[in-house]
Amino acid sequence: MASKDGLTLGDLYRGLREQFAAAGVPEPEVSARRIAAEASGTSAAETALAPQTPMTVRMVAHADAMAARRVAGEPLQYVLGSWGFRRLDLAVDSRALIPRPETEVVAGIAIDWLNGRARHRHPAGLNAADLGTGCGAIALSIAYEVPHALVFATDSSADALALAAANLAGLGSAATRVSLHQGNWFEALAGVQDPHAEGRAAGPLRGRLDLVVSNPPYVADGEVLAPDIDDWEPHEALYAGPDGLSALRTVVRDARGWLAPGGLLVLELGATQAQAAAAMATARGYEYVRIERDLAGSERVLVASRPQSEPDDLELSAAVEWLREGGFVVAPTDTLCGIMARYADPGAVARVCEAKERPRTEPMPILVSGLAQADELVELGPAARALAQRHWPGGLTLVAKRRGGPDPLHGRETLGVRAPALGWLRWLIDDIGPVTGTSANRHGAQTPAEAHAAAASLAVQPGIGCVIGGTAPGGVASTVVDVTGDRPVVLREGAIGADSLQFPEIPNESGT
Repeated sequence: MASKDGLTLGDLYRGLREQFAAAGVPEPEVSARRIAAEASGTSAAETALAPQTPMTVRMVAHADAMAARRVAGEPLQYVLGSWGFRRLDLAVDSRALIPRPETEVVAGIAIDWLNGRARHRHPAGLNAADLGTGCGAIALSIAYEVPHALVFATDSSADALALAAANLAGLGSAATRVSLHQGNWFEALAGVQDPHAEGRAAGPLRGRLDLVVSNPPYVADGEVLAPDIDDWEPHEALYAGPDGLSALRTVVRDARGWLAPGGLLVLELGATQAQAAAAMATARGYEYVRIERDLAGSERVLVASRPQSEPDDLELSAAVEWLREGGFVVAPTDTLCGIMARYADPGAVARVCEAKERPRTEPMPILVSGLAQADELVELGPAARALAQRHWPGGLTLVAKRRGGPDPLHGRETLGVRAPALGWLRWLIDDIGPVTGTSANRHGAQTPAEAHAAAASLAVQPGIGCVIGGTAPGGVASTVVDVTGDRPVVLREGAIGADSLQFPEIPNESGT
C-alpha cells in the first residue's frame, strides 16, 4: 500500500483487507486488522472504534512491510512478532512453533491439575517439566499461573531456547521459577537435582516430577501440510517419523520413570492419534488414561497418571535384569501371586515348569502389556480385538492361534494371553516382553497370598532379590475365552461374567 497524506486507520485497514483478499490470504480481515493495529500502535479493537485516527508516513511504511511478508505467505504470528497465549503475550518467530489454541487446552489441563495438587500438599514441593518447550508457552504459563511451582523447560534446539529465554525475561518474578535445559527430551534433565529436597532425601529430579507436559512433534513424514506451516515453521518440531508417533513413543515410554508416584502426563496429539496414544500409555503401566478434546471437539490431549502405589524402582529394576538373564520372578499380580519368566526364553519357561513341578505339556497363560504385544504372539480377529479393547487391562484371557506354529514347550497351536490390571506389571512386561502368567505354587496346590511365602513353596527357588514383595488380592481367576473360531466361546467364567463381556451371542463351551 502506497503511503499518502491524510490516510486514517480505517483507510489503512480497508486497503490492507482488499490487498489480502486479492492475494488470497486466508481470513484477510483478521490479518488486516492485526497488522493495522500493530503498525499504528493501537489495539485491534481500535481499528473499528477509532477509524479516523490519522496515520503517519512511518506507520504506513511499517504496515506496507508487514503486508508484503503476509502476502508472501509468512504466518501472521511471525509477521507481528508476538502472539497471545492464555494470559501471556509471547514473542514468536520461525525459531519455534506458533502457539495454537489446542496447546492452550493442554496447558490448561496441566495448570488446573497442578493447582489442585498444590491444595493437597505443600505447594513449594511442585516440580513440572515442559518437554520441547519451543517459545516457552506452556512452561511460562505454568510458572505464571501456578504459584511456587518450579518448571524445567527443555528443547533440543538452541534457537528455540533463545526465544524462550527472551520470553522468560518478560515474565517478571515468576521467571525465577523456570529453568531452561538443552537436549533431547529427558536427556536434557540428566543430572539435574531436585530443588525441593528440603524435607525429603536429596536426590536427582528423576522420579520426582509432579507433571510432565509436552506438545511434541506428531506429523507423519511425508504428510502434506499447509504452505504457511510447512514453509515457515521448524520441521524438527513438526515431523515425527513414518507414522508421526516416534516422539510420542519416547515421551510416553520415559516419562513414567521421571514422574513421582501419582504424577501426571499431559501430551498434545495429532487429530487421529488418540487410540494409539492411549494404548501406548496403558501398555506402559499408566493408570486413569483418558483422552481430552480441544475447543473444536477433536481428541487432541492424552492424560495419564503414574500409579500412586507400586513396588520400589530398584526392586523392579532388579527383577527386569534377572528376567533378562533367564531367571524367573515371583510377584503379586492382580489375581494371585504369579511366577514370571520371559516367554521368548524357552529355557526360562522350562524352569518355571520345574519350579511348579508342572508337566511341560500343559500350557500356561502369557501376560502381555497390551494389544501390540499380543499381536506379535497370536492372531486376533475383529471379535477378539473388540473383547480386548473393552476388558484389557483386566481379568480376561484370550485363547488364540499362535503365530509361528506350535508352542516349543507344550506343542499346542494356541496360546492364552492377558493384559494384567497392575500398572507396574504392564510396565515391566512392556520393557522385558511377554512373560508367563501362571500362579506361583506347586502344581495342584493352593497359592499363598504373600509373594515370599509363594516363592518358598516352589520346588526351585527364584534366587535372592527376585521376589517382588506384597500380597495378591486373591479372589476369582480370569475369564478364559477361546477366540480361534468364528465366534468366541467362554471356556471358563471368572473375573468377568459372560453376561458382562459386552459381546453379542457369546456362547458357553457347550454352545448353548
